[in-house]
Parts: sequence; structure tokens; C-alpha cells
Amino acid sequence: MNERILVVEDERQMLRLLGMTLEKEGYRIVAAQTAAAARAQIQAAVPDVVILDVMLPDTSGLDLCRELRQHPATSAVPILMLSAMGQVSDKVAGLKAGADEYVVKPIDSVELVARVGSLLERSRRLRGQARAEPATVVSFLGSKGGVGTTTTLVNVAACLTLEGKRAIAVELRPELGQLQTLLGLSTGDSTRTLFSLEPARIQSTSVSAWIVRHSSGVQVLPAPLGIQPDAHFEPAQAMALVAALKELADVVLLDLPPCPRPETEVAIASSDIVLLNMEPTRLGLESAAALAAYAKAHARPAAKLLVVIINRAPLATPVGVRQIEERLGWVVVGGIPPAPDECARAQQLGAPVVQAAPDSTASQAFKALAQGLLRLTPQA
Repeated sequence: MNERILVVEDERQMLRLLGMTLEKEGYRIVAAQTAAAARAQIQAAVPDVVILDVMLPDTSGLDLCRELRQHPATSAVPILMLSAMGQVSDKVAGLKAGADEYVVKPIDSVELVARVGSLLERSRRLRGQARAEPATVVSFLGSKGGVGTTTTLVNVAACLTLEGKRAIAVELRPELGQLQTLLGLSTGDSTRTLFSLEPARIQSTSVSAWIVRHSSGVQVLPAPLGIQPDAHFEPAQAMALVAALKELADVVLLDLPPCPRPETEVAIASSDIVLLNMEPTRLGLESAAALAAYAKAHARPAAKLLVVIINRAPLATPVGVRQIEERLGWVVVGGIPPAPDECARAQQLGAPVVQAAPDSTASQAFKALAQGLLRLTPQA
């Protein structure tokens, strides 16, 4: 047992009693008698559990609890709130502030140990530490902007979710997010907030607090809308994010920008599958060839390099599959037919095409693509 427990309690005798009880069980205890001291302890290292008194000399424990829930690094840390106030309204206030447990003083030592153990076990399950199989990372690259890469990713994620897989769709970029609009989400600042953290603070517990669940069942980590001139990702931050996401999902689908960036290279190097999306035109082929060479230079030797042909409009003389495979040296794994009406309606509804028009030809193509990828995952 090596869990770190922060006890925030202004009464010295109670602080000593709580600390001794938990130390006997093998926990590492750090103490604070004020909210300011608690913040300093958390800044030094995020604890595994916080035991928090409601009445503190400088700040209400309720306010500190709300503060911890709003900060990405501590948003998922279990909080056990202690108080001498035992009215139902007091307990409700504590739970609404974000506490996982609300216990009235004095607390029996056996009950304290049991509650802390229960919170830790619940936290372990949420972090997915008992995963039997490693998560599969799939990077989606568009040969150019506007080819339909994000739409393909969202629909593949929805299909995988229907197959019972935990799929997370992620825009690995600090700006120009599309997932928020495409799925009618109310938030789009997730990646910007996460990438303001030090790499060591980007963990599954902090990342999970920013993941949004869409009505289709797909879990989404969107980038912010608009252009952020000063926004950039450090490779170490991107690496930490991918590692954290692998603890939270069966399949992690990364939407990458169609241009060389440090986070793009990290994502490709971390991927089991790289999916290059292209239009079957001469311009599309040449753009795809340049991006394929770039991706291959950064991909792991065991990574599967695949192509998806996206037909945005009917073409009289499209570039053929054989020509694409010979030019790129990658295998064509599927194709998406033109579906402007279905895509427009899906965007109006804020849903994937496979949810808005499940019987359409495009939906069948997305399902076939997802099935093909599913056969390449370790869980297949």
C-alpha cells in the first residue's frame, strides 16, 4: 500500500487521530490545517484521496472542494468530507460541492479505513487499471483539409461503440476543432486546458474529467474552436495524453491535423494503425503520397498503414485502388461513397451519420470500415 492521503483538518487532535489511524493501515499521510496549506500540498503532488473538514480557518471546505473539482488535476480525486454538522441539508451541500462521501464527526476508525479503501478501489476501477488487453490507438490523417477525416473518425467511433467497445474520439490539436460543432457539443476547451498542465499532471484521472459522452455513446475529447495563435503542444504532453487515454478506452481514435507538427509525430509513433484519408483525384493522390511518406518515417515498424478512399462527390474518372496502392505502398482498407445530404442532416442533428441515417449507403460503408479495423485490434 503506497497511496498518498491528504488530511485537511484544523483541529490538531482530530488531525493526529485521523493520521495515526490511516498510517497504521500503510497509507502515506500528508497534513494541512488550512486551505492554503492544502493547496501547497496538492501542488507538490496530487494525492490519491483527500479527507476534508468543512470548517477551515481561511476558506470553507465546501469552497475548497468546489475548487478541486474545477481543476483538471484534481477533478477526479476522491474526496471524503468530514463535518460536525449532520443535518440532511448539510450533507446535500457537501455532496453538491463535489464530495464523494460526507461523514459526520466523530467517525469510527474502522469506518474511516473502510470508506477510504472503498474510495480508492472505486478510483482504480475508473482509471481502468485492471484492463486485460492493451488499448488500440488509431491515428486518422487527412491528405488535405476538408477531405472528411473528422466525419470518418466520428462514424467509426460510433460503430465501435455499437460493438461494445469503449471508443474515445480525440482532436489532438490546440485549435480549429470540429468535433464540437459536428456533434453539437457544449464544450470545446478540453485539449487546451489539458495542455496547460505539466506532462506529469496529464493522467487518466485528470483526462477523464474533460471527456464528454455523446448521445451515440461515443466519448469525445474536443479541441477548442477558432484559431489560437499562441497555442502549441509539447511532445511530452502529447505522449502523456495518449498514455492516459489508453487507460480509459479500448480504442483511442486520434484526429490529426494534415500538416507536420510535433504532436502529430508523437501520435503516429504511438499508433497501432495509421489511417490515411484521401480523395481519389490526382491532387488527392499527390497530397496523400507526401503525407504517407511523412507518416511512414515516424510510424512504428509493426504499425499497420492503411488508406480510406473518401468520395465527396461523384467522379467520372476517379483514381483506381491499384494505382493508389502502387503509388503509396499502403493498403486500401475501405471507401466511403458520396453522402452530402446524409452528412448535412447529421450535422444539423449533431449526430454521426450512422446514428442519423443508419440505413444509408454511407452508414454501411462506415460500419464495414469499423469492422475491418476491429479485426486488427488485440481484443478481436
